[in-house]
Amino acid sequence: MVEGPTNSFAFHRSLAEVHSSMPPTDTAVTDSASPETLTEAAASTVDAPADPAAAVGDLIATGDHKAIGRMWMTASALFLLAGLVIGAIAGFEHADLGGFAIAKDADQFTQLWSLGRDLVMFGGLVPMFVALAIAVVPLQVGASALAFSRGAAAAFWTWLAATGILILSYIMNGGPAGGQTDFAVLWALALATMLAAIVWALIAIATTVLGARTTGMSLERVPVSAWGFLLFAIIGILALPVVIGELGLAYIDIKYGYLPTDDSRFGLVGVLNSVSFAPAIYWLGVPTLGIAVEAISTHTGRPVRFHRSVLVALGILAAYSFAGDFFSFSWRGRPVDFDNGAWVLLVVVSIIPVLSTLALAGESLKKGTFKVRTPLVAGLLGGLVLLLGTVVAVLLVVAPVINFFNTNFDTGQVADDTWSFLALSSMHEAIRALVAGAGVLGAIAGVHHWGHKIWGRTLDDRAGLLSALAAAGGAVVWAAGSVVSGFAEQPMLPVVAESATSSMETGNLIAAIGIALLAAGAALTLLQVLGASAGAGSAVEPWRGATLEWATSSPPPIGNFPVAPVVSSATPLLDEDFNLTPVSDDTADDSGDNTDQAVEEASA
Repeated sequence: MVEGPTNSFAFHRSLAEVHSSMPPTDTAVTDSASPETLTEAAASTVDAPADPAAAVGDLIATGDHKAIGRMWMTASALFLLAGLVIGAIAGFEHADLGGFAIAKDADQFTQLWSLGRDLVMFGGLVPMFVALAIAVVPLQVGASALAFSRGAAAAFWTWLAATGILILSYIMNGGPAGGQTDFAVLWALALATMLAAIVWALIAIATTVLGARTTGMSLERVPVSAWGFLLFAIIGILALPVVIGELGLAYIDIKYGYLPTDDSRFGLVGVLNSVSFAPAIYWLGVPTLGIAVEAISTHTGRPVRFHRSVLVALGILAAYSFAGDFFSFSWRGRPVDFDNGAWVLLVVVSIIPVLSTLALAGESLKKGTFKVRTPLVAGLLGGLVLLLGTVVAVLLVVAPVINFFNTNFDTGQVADDTWSFLALSSMHEAIRALVAGAGVLGAIAGVHHWGHKIWGRTLDDRAGLLSALAAAGGAVVWAAGSVVSGFAEQPMLPVVAESATSSMETGNLIAAIGIALLAAGAALTLLQVLGASAGAGSAVEPWRGATLEWATSSPPPIGNFPVAPVVSSATPLLDEDFNLTPVSDDTADDSGDNTDQAVEEASA
């Protein structure tokens, strides 16, 4: 086992840079590998035109997956911060249960809470993972372009417009608990359109991994992060259309008067239950763990030894998250069944794949060299915060387990009111806090790990470490406050407790402070993303991994690679026979070895 990068890294890197201007030879199953597309994309690599209108036109028409990924990334970072800020405002409102200081009544509090949740999940975290996947996955699997890249670009503009309309619907007193029927209808349409656009982009990501892999790269050899993005895409493709269908039913109910009162519209917050409660919400943890393992492999100098086992563990977690959605959770109008045996089992066993993934990656931490860098610290913290979320979720099943044994074995044990109430309490907010915090940490790790590959500039490591610590601390504080208020019998949000206690209000205040701290971490990340887009940061690539994205220049040229790479392992850059040098009849010798020719060209 090779413990770290060899000197061949610099050699392969020089070859990639020497031949970066050559067109790729593979066409795969993409819609952007045609000569017309390559010509248009090549134009985007030169300096921006002086005419702003032309620059905007080039951006809208681009088929370059790196540019598309950057657009998704910048917008999602902005909406993530907005969602967390709104969530913090709702949290501070919730800290005083004796009245309303920010919102005018319980309905407006519900709207604030719901808007924050919508933006954090489908305006921020999910699109951020989509952005990273679009920018990086084609490079990792050796593809010249993203499959259906035009579709991914169209999905971005659709999602961006729909997110703006979603915010407008809330401003105009729509959404759950809204008082304006037309804008409640608009909320359902806007959120459904956001989800449809995300599914559109996820199809492009999944197709790239499944159909555009380079020669020799079986699914067992794809990088762990690419595998995580594939699972993330597949679960999203399967689960989100169900939510879209529920939103369609909500549209009909509101439009034609089946939900005529504000009290009935309040139930609309339950539309997202199927993807926002444990274990279904662990869907967001799959790419988080994939990025964490990738960061650990690179920044310890020791690729993960048990590669296939990690892929299996991530696959099990993805299956559990989808099974949780399928077996246990509600559609609108039906209460969530927290005494469902399948749900109880899935909540408990979900700990195993998360713990297994971290344990398998721990071998690299133990035998490699730990380097205090933002990707490694943020990735590791993200994995640990996610693990904590799966552990906290077990508190929800204490009462069902006690009742099960009492009913079937007559043990005489009866769950007290506190344990029974937890399944209906703000304990769900604690789990959401930890999973969302892990997602923010995964995004921070990904942005810093691939920052130079995405923008050609390195993000500031000190600011990155600060943002990671703020995000981890904020998630834990948010969760701790929600646990305290949950044991004090605070109902699950956005319901406000009828009888307030000091413990409940203290827990709510602690949770609000945690959300604000998490928002501070997201704000630092947004500033870094904007700075990289504007040209700030170092132009020197600080590290290289063992997977294919590190075999090309930063940012990569159009077509990504000088020739289609051929791999024979999960860590091709550590293989002695790996070569990206184009071979021509007049330069190749009888053995096909053109190393001397490449070295002479690199020296020149």
